[in-house]
Amino acid sequence: MDLSIQLLNARIKQQQFDELDNDFKKLTDAQKVMQLNYLFESALRMSIKYDFMQNIAVRILASNTPPAPFIEQLTSLDALSFFTLALKLNKGFISTDSHGNNVLHNVFKHAAPSQLPFNYVRSLMLFESNEELLHALAQINQHGLTPVASYIVYAHKPNIPVKHEFSALLALMEIEQKQNPRAKLQLLEVLKNAPPSEITLLLSAAYLQRSTEQVAALI
Repeated sequence: MDLSIQLLNARIKQQQFDELDNDFKKLTDAQKVMQLNYLFESALRMSIKYDFMQNIAVRILASNTPPAPFIEQLTSLDALSFFTLALKLNKGFISTDSHGNNVLHNVFKHAAPSQLPFNYVRSLMLFESNEELLHALAQINQHGLTPVASYIVYAHKPNIPVKHEFSALLALMEIEQKQNPRAKLQLLEVLKNAPPSEITLLLSAAYLQRSTEQVAALI
């Protein structure tokens, strides 16, 4: 077991919670990722400790910006849900990995058809007050793509999302484009490099507010 995990367990066992953030600052990025993943994996293994481990993550990230490698590997809805309370603090939602992706970029890009994140994220925006989450939705990565555009371009999409997720996705498109209306145009440039599937073409048309025929002609 890595020393960073041993230290984390020792602090928890001795209830030295005030030392957690200072310890975290002294770790390498790789060790920081280990600690955060350990909290998440422990919570999944022992549901009775879920809230406790989640609060430990909040204590750590309240005064520490999430490291880039952590942002890059946070790709599932389960992980996003676990870390949401912590990401609300200290610029967590707008922190980026080495490719300029924030957590929404990575979760959307890797979204599994059976566990889509759109309804969850829209619910956060409806019922939680967090300006950074709003900005994260319109943030562009190094390719000029927003999180929604990253989903359209890269995610595995065997079918159109189920109704409630599709409705949420359309709502997120609207929220994004109110903030950054020109960002959507970069989608066309990226699609020119790879012929889109029928589903990608349909979602692109919805995103660009054009017909599928118009989108096909532009790429």
